[in-house]
Amino acid sequence: MAEKYAITINAGMHSRVNCPVSIEIPDNIGANKHFRLLQEGSSSTIPVQAVRNGNKCVLHWLVSRLKAGERIQYQLEVVTESDQNDQVVLEHDKENATVQVNILGRLFTRYHYGNSWARPFLHPVIGPHDLEVTRGWPVVDDIPGESNDHPHHKSIWVAYGECGKVDNWSEEPGHGVQRHQSFRKLLSGPVFGHIQAKNYWCNASGRKQFEEIRDIIIYALPAGERLVDFSISFHMTESAVTFHDTKEGGLISVRVATPLDGDKSGLITNGYGGVSEVETWGKKAPWCDYSGTLNDRNLGICLFDHEQNPRYPTEWHVRDYGLITANCFGWKYFRPEMKEKGDMQFNKGQKTSWRYRMYIHKGNAERAYVGDRFFDFIAPPKPTFS
Repeated sequence: MAEKYAITINAGMHSRVNCPVSIEIPDNIGANKHFRLLQEGSSSTIPVQAVRNGNKCVLHWLVSRLKAGERIQYQLEVVTESDQNDQVVLEHDKENATVQVNILGRLFTRYHYGNSWARPFLHPVIGPHDLEVTRGWPVVDDIPGESNDHPHHKSIWVAYGECGKVDNWSEEPGHGVQRHQSFRKLLSGPVFGHIQAKNYWCNASGRKQFEEIRDIIIYALPAGERLVDFSISFHMTESAVTFHDTKEGGLISVRVATPLDGDKSGLITNGYGGVSEVETWGKKAPWCDYSGTLNDRNLGICLFDHEQNPRYPTEWHVRDYGLITANCFGWKYFRPEMKEKGDMQFNKGQKTSWRYRMYIHKGNAERAYVGDRFFDFIAPPKPTFS
């Protein structure tokens, strides 16, 4: 007979929709075995992913829907064989230096890391209704009606313009580069896929300035909506580095598909109620959303800052021409009247991390309840085990 345990979740003060949750289980349970998760009163199995590190085992799954104040109970069974399929599948193409991410059998994105590019990036990025929600150019040419400004804006990427004296944002003469070193994780799974890459940030001659570990966790949401967690961790291995005050950068950056631009169908909103570039550019907010109409469908992309990040809530370098970036450094541009510099110095040997979540949703920010989804990120419900 299978071992059985109970897990309980209380939604708390916010509704939960496709909310990632996790729980560490006692290390004497399920060693070298598998798990089945069932909601109380249902015979349908819920995808659950076990991540083991030594004796530690953490279970991950998605709470599909739970109203504020509601409670849900699950039954966890320990079984000898798994009946689950990977819903997020990573396919590593070494020849073309890409990792393709398929969700529920459909292409979501590719992580490009080859040295023919200045920096790694995600492209294409396919959201609801099988539509590409980020700009294709300059990765793909000749898309009718698409803008072709700012060639360093490649779909979804990480970069900054003044890392000491190195410009690792633009692709102007003498720009810096990010060089892929290795993958520390390439993990497919029934709940999420995980890309963990080690990169060197370098000057124009290729000399290493510091190291980055980039974690990208992609969840298997249904109905074309997408949820991606990013963790960007810097280690100043060579010397101290100052990120100087500039608007030219974003530790997570998105260039939306051209029809979503704010000077076309797009609407920019932020977590403090700001609307349009005028009310959101350079302003602090816990999240910022870009939505609009694409092929007669309304959809959007929201970026969430995390309260544990340095200088939370971040400022947003967000423009009507389709750019949205989280930039907590550009104070002299964002609020010159304060006469403050946003420089941040990292000492030699120092490690610093930022976390963000990207939510690709149907409708605009209001219809997608992105405010509630933000609390799924910073304050998810905590399961209890018995």
